[in-house]
Amino acid sequence: MPATAPRRALLGAALAAPLLRRPAAAQSDWPSRPLRLVVPFPPGGASDLLGRLMAEQLATRLRQTVVVENRGGAGGLTAAEYVARQPADGYTLLLGTQATQVFNKYLYAHLPYDPDRDFTPLGTVAAVAYVLVVTPSLPVADLPGLIAHARAHPGRLNYGSSGTGGGMHLATHLFAERAGGGMVHVPYRGAAAAVTALVQGEVQLMVDLVPNSLPLVRGGQLRALAVGLPEPTPLLPGVPTFRQFGIADFDVPSWFVLLAAGQVPAPVAEALQRATAESVADPAFAARLDAVSARPLALSGPALRDFLAEQAARWEPVIRSANVRLD
Repeated sequence: MPATAPRRALLGAALAAPLLRRPAAAQSDWPSRPLRLVVPFPPGGASDLLGRLMAEQLATRLRQTVVVENRGGAGGLTAAEYVARQPADGYTLLLGTQATQVFNKYLYAHLPYDPDRDFTPLGTVAAVAYVLVVTPSLPVADLPGLIAHARAHPGRLNYGSSGTGGGMHLATHLFAERAGGGMVHVPYRGAAAAVTALVQGEVQLMVDLVPNSLPLVRGGQLRALAVGLPEPTPLLPGVPTFRQFGIADFDVPSWFVLLAAGQVPAPVAEALQRATAESVADPAFAARLDAVSARPLALSGPALRDFLAEQAARWEPVIRSANVRLD
């Protein structure tokens, strides 16, 4: 009998060993199937463009297909809530935005996901400049002319956005406060629909992301009055910066961050973080971004956490000022 217990212990250990090894083996085989990158807006806007660029980059580095899945709605909430409920296995990613990771904290009384706890941050991806565009039928030639027109016709100018509480809405609200004149917000379902409405004259202006409006500005269907960069961009020749008119707030661009659903295992998180960092550092990726007046933004770890905290402090008072509260 005394010898039986040790033999049983050895037998138990032998049987348990394969079970203990399985998670590690599964992680070492990762990724063994395609990944999904969920983009929180419909096709056709800057978010969709960046999501597809990142999917290409990640697929090359992970040697696995990365499928882009557009889930628009509620300023990014629909996509973020969906991803937050997926398994924490590294196969479902989210292209996070200002809305999903910062704005929604202050917009929703009962947010159905936690931006800080429900995801594994992998790294920032890009920063995209804002540009103020107007419909050509509006009788203004420059930014001071627009401000004068707004003040002379209070409540008569409508501005569009990709949705209530999104970056376009809050950025244009910030400008409208500076300009005066009581401009009226008209939300649309996605950036592409908002830009179309501006071209058709349903609204008269908006602060938009450069990639959304650039082709239409070049084609003469929209007029650009100011760009939110420290210096003018050759992509928009002759268009001054907001700074040149004494408005510094718009140097803060829209930004995008890559996240994984849940708290993924450390080896998987490290692989995804490494692939993200390498993608953002790729000169070819930077060149693709430069073509639409965007730039790579490479932050991870503590620097990324500090950045998100800084952005929350920057935008919370703007959201309070806009007096937006969503259910």
